[in-house]
Amino acid sequence: MKLSRSQLFIALVCGLLGFLLAYQFKVLSNKNMESNISNYEKNDIISEVEALKKEKDELTKTNTKLSDELKQMEETAAKDGDLGKDIKNQLDNARMHLGVVDVKGPGIVLTITPKTSIFGSNPSDNGRNLGEDELVHIVNLLWYSGAEAISINDIRITPQTGIKTAGNGIAIGSTGKVYPKDKIVIKAIGEKGRLNVGISFPGSLEYLALPNYNNEVKTEEDIFIGKTTQSLKSDFIKSVKE
Repeated sequence: MKLSRSQLFIALVCGLLGFLLAYQFKVLSNKNMESNISNYEKNDIISEVEALKKEKDELTKTNTKLSDELKQMEETAAKDGDLGKDIKNQLDNARMHLGVVDVKGPGIVLTITPKTSIFGSNPSDNGRNLGEDELVHIVNLLWYSGAEAISINDIRITPQTGIKTAGNGIAIGSTGKVYPKDKIVIKAIGEKGRLNVGISFPGSLEYLALPNYNNEVKTEEDIFIGKTTQSLKSDFIKSVKE
């Protein structure tokens, strides 16, 4: 039985359609598999992050508990005599300067906010944005002016706190970020008059991008600065015994 030309054409078209349908089905199947794998990876990452957060919270609680127990032991030892009290006072002062305890006292509060251009709301319209250099300059200026404790947006500055531009923000150690387009509040505890003179001295707040921001300085009698959440490391330094 001879097949007509139209029948051959129909058979060819049907075969081609079948091939295309099979290929499309295969592609969709692969995409679904990739999507499932991607979802599994995302779920694994989310689970791992949650586990790390939980572990950090538990370690923080344990650290707080051990610190409280250590303080109780120190207070008990201090009751034995003047030598014990003197050692305890030295330990308390060391903790305050290292930033591992909450502190309060007189000082200044510097509030930095972006200036708004008359042509737009973007601070970058007025020039470059605030960066690590400006924050390091302010922190150094405050230390030089006699600050005994400093925080940036309630992030405690310690001897091991680095300040570095990271993406669209500025990392303050390993505990948080501040952003140049948002308000930045810097607190410093120390002798109010000296701190105020140091930060308000002509040129002090005219460094690099600081003129592109509003800088408000206030003196206060009772400033609270919380303890650091960053762990201090001593893996390589060793005490030199004389």
